[in-house]
Amino acid sequence: MSNLNQGTDVPSDDALEQLLKEASPRPVPPRQDEAAVRNAVKAEWRDVTGTRRVRRNVFQYALAATVLLGVFALFSMFRVPVVEDVEVASIEKSFGAIYLLGEEAELRETAALSVVLSGQTIVTGNDAGLALAWGKGGSLRVDENSRVAFSSDSGILLESGRVYFDSQPSPLVADTMSGGGPAFTVVTEHGDVIHTGTQFMTQTSSSSLIVSVREGQVEIDGTFQRHTATPGEQVTLTGRQQPTVLSIGRSGQNWDWVTRTSPPADVDGKTIRVFLEWACRELGLELVFEGGAESVANRDLLIGTVDIAPADALRIRLASAALNFRIEEGVLTVSDTTP
Repeated sequence: MSNLNQGTDVPSDDALEQLLKEASPRPVPPRQDEAAVRNAVKAEWRDVTGTRRVRRNVFQYALAATVLLGVFALFSMFRVPVVEDVEVASIEKSFGAIYLLGEEAELRETAALSVVLSGQTIVTGNDAGLALAWGKGGSLRVDENSRVAFSSDSGILLESGRVYFDSQPSPLVADTMSGGGPAFTVVTEHGDVIHTGTQFMTQTSSSSLIVSVREGQVEIDGTFQRHTATPGEQVTLTGRQQPTVLSIGRSGQNWDWVTRTSPPADVDGKTIRVFLEWACRELGLELVFEGGAESVANRDLLIGTVDIAPADALRIRLASAALNFRIEEGVLTVSDTTP
């Protein structure tokens, strides 16, 4: 061991420097060797940093792709499926102010509407009304101050107001087919109303659901109660209370608004009897003949189209055929003699 560290007070760093000074000089490598070493070090450094850069880029691209996939999946979850609009009904008669509900809940008055598509909402104003030929069969009427959403070709959403449905309308009504399918349903906030081959009226408000049946049966699947309504019944559902059932006639004041929406009837070449059957169905009456009136009704033909209220049409058409009629207790009696 060197005596520099023996019995001296020289710090270790100074001793190392003194030792190096006493060492013999180191050989200097040739310039070409030094350049080769430097180039090799640079090449290795470039390879290493290049690999890191590639890895970093790949990671960044992978991260971006993952984010994009996540965003796409998120939008896909909330994207509403595109549903093709389907024609559910055609308009046979309208009067008063009829509106279509716009995308921003604005009301757009329309006077040229001829068909109704699924997804549309129609609103009727004061003294307005609408008659529609339901695509799958049947005649639908909409009263004034009503709001109806046409959700599909199997039913409607009655948000407010009153509607009437006849699954077996007269063949005199153009474009209206008989046999509305049993799938036709009137949906309300208080429950669903499903017909089983019938004429019925549905009215809804914020507090109650009222169903009146003229013919056939109606299944009422209320939010809290269920009930099967039969002809001559008016059923009211209010909250959790038991249904209130009243007895009503098939004609009269409760049904008067329906005749205001009666669509035009093509009576050209039809017998008076066919015309009378149409009028009785619209008015909810039973048909009875007296004397020779039935023979006249089966024989005589009519011309033209009826585009007035059924009661007015009865008076005009029967007078031209020298027939008389009277209406008592839901029965239309036609005779060939002066009453």
